[in-house]
Amino acid sequence: MPGFNSSPASEKSRLLREHFPLVAIPEYNTWDPDISHAQLGEVIQPLARAGVLLAGSSLGGFWAYQFASRYRQPCLLINPCMHPEQSLQRYLGEVENFYTHERGILTETHLAQYRKYRFAGKPSRVTVLHEQGDELIPYQESVQNFSGKARLILPGGGNHRFARTNLIVESIKQML
Repeated sequence: MPGFNSSPASEKSRLLREHFPLVAIPEYNTWDPDISHAQLGEVIQPLARAGVLLAGSSLGGFWAYQFASRYRQPCLLINPCMHPEQSLQRYLGEVENFYTHERGILTETHLAQYRKYRFAGKPSRVTVLHEQGDELIPYQESVQNFSGKARLILPGGGNHRFARTNLIVESIKQML
């Protein structure tokens, strides 16, 4: 799942389609959690019945983890934003999708809604890729959130876009 203000047109999405032609990359409203949840649920629920690996980057990592918890599926999280109600504070106000140029408004009410989407349960397996050079979400958050609960891969350097795309592809192959 793409992250905040991203879409299936992102570089990571194109990379995944190149290596995994059957991948489903949902388009969803990244500003309103109620709409996000409904849109993602429509795509994920039928796939989860058959078994699926959920993968998400940044805010998409939050959603991948929550749905993997709900349906007890494995997930791969890339520079995950696990506390969007805090991490997205800097974007309050008018926002624009980097790829579609769709505009919207991110409000405090939206941020507060994330709390209700923390599903009980846990994924069957979790791998977290978080580059230490992530300038938006410090890798220490992943250490704090996932130590002892997930396979953590924390390469030095990099950035929030995740520079080592080969690790994404390798990790998915290992998890499949």
